[in-house]
Amino acid sequence: MRALVAPKYTKPSGYEVIDLPVPSVQKPNEMLIKVHAAGIMTGDTLVAGGTMKLLFKAPFPIRIGIECSGVVINVGSAVKNFKPGDAVYGAAFGHPMEFENAPGYCSEYCIGRESLFVHKPAHLSFEEAASLGGFTLTAYQSFELGAKHLADRGKTLEGSTVFVPGALSATGALGIQVLKNVYGVGKIVATVSTSKVPLVEKYLPGMVDQVVDYTEFEDLSRIIPAGSIDFAYNTQWSSLESIIPLMNKENGVIVSIASLFPPKILRQAMGPMLPFWAAWVAALAQLYYRWLLRGTNIKLDFLSGNLGKKDDVEKTAEIIALGKVKSVMRVVKLEDIEAVRKACDEVYKGKGGLGRLIVKIV
Repeated sequence: MRALVAPKYTKPSGYEVIDLPVPSVQKPNEMLIKVHAAGIMTGDTLVAGGTMKLLFKAPFPIRIGIECSGVVINVGSAVKNFKPGDAVYGAAFGHPMEFENAPGYCSEYCIGRESLFVHKPAHLSFEEAASLGGFTLTAYQSFELGAKHLADRGKTLEGSTVFVPGALSATGALGIQVLKNVYGVGKIVATVSTSKVPLVEKYLPGMVDQVVDYTEFEDLSRIIPAGSIDFAYNTQWSSLESIIPLMNKENGVIVSIASLFPPKILRQAMGPMLPFWAAWVAALAQLYYRWLLRGTNIKLDFLSGNLGKKDDVEKTAEIIALGKVKSVMRVVKLEDIEAVRKACDEVYKGKGGLGRLIVKIV
């Protein structure tokens, strides 16, 4: 079968499509899936690029992708909710190399755990389904966490003023839709680059109340009043320092999915694989974040997305099935390796791409 891989630690320019054996179901809770479309995220490209090699060693070739949609071919003896022929979408619990026999999901076939997949709604294409699940789940879990912190301060998301950097990024676009269509927030302020300003209304009609071209304002508080933001969904690594001055200093809440997480969250994700020095660095980062928040009562919390929470996975599937979120994506074909490399490079750099990158397999 064809599979997108990094033959060594490399930037996307070094990715290749190679032939690998078709995997087989080895455990009772596994399913063999014929992949139609796969989603690529920043973490995939960072692992392939060697950014994470101090934390763990990736076996070569590194198999790309942890999220996909496709059709079930075979199921293990314990699988109850799916049968061959079912259209599904879902993700791996961690990076695919943690699975004993599963190649990356950007391949013609993959192995998936029953608990991490759901039925694909008929109104969604395979490409749309592959683009929605993971980041919608992360948004939902982030906003549930944010709503809890706001409730502790006598406030709700409904009617709040919310800031989202990167309105047309993969995480930002889905986050904005969940905020508006599920939580009914009052006002959304979001940033994009100059070329994307006219595209916000096209892809997110009626959802962003104030669009800010971040390239024009090094200090966002020049155009977004300081203290005017009740809740912020931090989706970009470079944004936290610029978000804090915008927040309500007494009751503001920030949930970040793009920061150095506290040691507790890292241990939940990596378990005994987490080196002691990485936990130490993460703890130091928390001191830096506290320094940024000095003199305020802003609540800052972190979330990495947890596919292991079945209730959240089911709620996310409901949000998607009801059409509360629509895909913002760009699609390339696996056989066009140059297009795949170029698009993956945009993901790797975090610049230039529109929405979620989807690789069409079938």
